[in-house]
Amino acid sequence: MGSLPLSNEDIERYKQEEEIIRLTAEQVIKDFGLFGIDISFSGIASYAYDELFDQLVAVVIELLHTDYRKLLSLLYHIDLNEKALSEAGHDQSMTSRAELFAEKILDREFKKVLIRKFYKQE
Repeated sequence: MGSLPLSNEDIERYKQEEEIIRLTAEQVIKDFGLFGIDISFSGIASYAYDELFDQLVAVVIELLHTDYRKLLSLLYHIDLNEKALSEAGHDQSMTSRAELFAEKILDREFKKVLIRKFYKQE
């Protein structure tokens, strides 16, 4: 995927928009739901990142312990490649790896929402 034709300032501004936050949460919920994983969002935009991040960390830790193939399938579906996984360094603690995965998942889901928004306006 190429980069968005948006400046870093534009991207940071979108991170504060309630609609983008809501759409990103919906995208996370949808993608994880396809794998039978429930993620919830209270609808409170100011807590969205922490709320989603904490849930994703817990899910990733669980999948790292119990079903690594499912985790790989989920990450593939979200469009995170093997390179993103290898950056998570196997020498890190399980929690550190899970936090890195959660961060990458949220970033990718956010970018999906922005891509749809940007190209929908053209």
